[in-house]
Amino acid sequence: MKLSEILKQRMLLSDGSMGALLSSMGHGTPCPDELSVTKPEVIKSIHKAYLDAGADILIADCFGSTEPVLRHKGHSGKGPAFTRAAVTLAKEVSCGRALVACDMGPTGEFMLPVGAYTFDDVYGWFFEQAKAAKEAGADFAFLETHTDLAECRAAYLAARDAGLEVAASCTVNERSRLLTGASVKAFAVSLKAAGATALGLNCSMGPEQLVGSLKLMRQVTALPIAVQPNAGLPVTGPDGSVSYPFTPEQMEEGMKKIVEAGASVIGGCCGTTPEHIARLKALLTSLPADESDHKEYLSSARECFEADEALKTPEKLSDPEDVYDVDEDSTIIEIDGGEFTPEMLLELSANTKLPVLLSADDGEKALSLLRVYPGRMAVRGCPEAAKKYGALIV
Repeated sequence: MKLSEILKQRMLLSDGSMGALLSSMGHGTPCPDELSVTKPEVIKSIHKAYLDAGADILIADCFGSTEPVLRHKGHSGKGPAFTRAAVTLAKEVSCGRALVACDMGPTGEFMLPVGAYTFDDVYGWFFEQAKAAKEAGADFAFLETHTDLAECRAAYLAARDAGLEVAASCTVNERSRLLTGASVKAFAVSLKAAGATALGLNCSMGPEQLVGSLKLMRQVTALPIAVQPNAGLPVTGPDGSVSYPFTPEQMEEGMKKIVEAGASVIGGCCGTTPEHIARLKALLTSLPADESDHKEYLSSARECFEADEALKTPEKLSDPEDVYDVDEDSTIIEIDGGEFTPEMLLELSANTKLPVLLSADDGEKALSLLRVYPGRMAVRGCPEAAKKYGALIV
């Protein structure tokens, strides 16, 4: 059964830490992904322990199996092999008792104009990984610990185009924002519009610190939301070692508020063990009620806006640099699809928090702009292009 079908019926329990757990077991390595090839029995033993603890989802050991991450670790070109091995091991252990997710973490690189890479570069790295995961039998892609909305959306499109369902999870600070500034609401609106099966929050902090972010997401979407916190805030010892303070009992207590706030999937991240996950099994209950307001929303790369309000006062631009002269009362930036290139659109999105209204009569040109935009646009004209990327048709 597919992830989307199961999440209509019941809550799910995900597994816990992989990398931090490997280190605590004495298998620390700069590249945990290689262990699916070099120490497969170790990885299988971890999956088995989580399965025995009651996990409904096993996350394959391929968090960093994209080319830029592996290149920095001396394993260039090995991403597909590591991913296939990781997914295969998890499938062997699951024996149909749990879903297997391809773990797709951030690359550590950024897209233009912030970084040095194009949308196609980033999309290509993730597509290569997702294609290998699909071939190995992954049930879905789990985009975890993402810190940049633009990259996560590119990863989503790559996994979708490889034929996988996708759950997209971000990590946030105490202000409920991703590293590059996007609010959790903007993240939720953008990934929901793109077509994600589920959203999520993971790593970051302990359970109680993620309650507020979960509630903010819940305001703008009824999609299932996975929450996988760390076992408390990390503590660095005198020798530089990192530990996580929450016992399994403390983790269970903290996660009660996460369940009450509307999580559909619960699990753990750094510092959690099979013992932690076993304690969370008791928290699974009926699916959360839909508490979103069902309004239409738009998002830029940083902020979320009610569509009706945003569309009231548009200001038309023909050049991204004109964004610095936008009237302060403007609520949305209107661009002509015939004048803007994808590169110009990305430059614009990096320099304003306002959403975008695209006016276009060329479907192919509209598709090229919608594909790269890291938020949710409004579109006038080209309804088929708008539907493909979840834009709001006006």
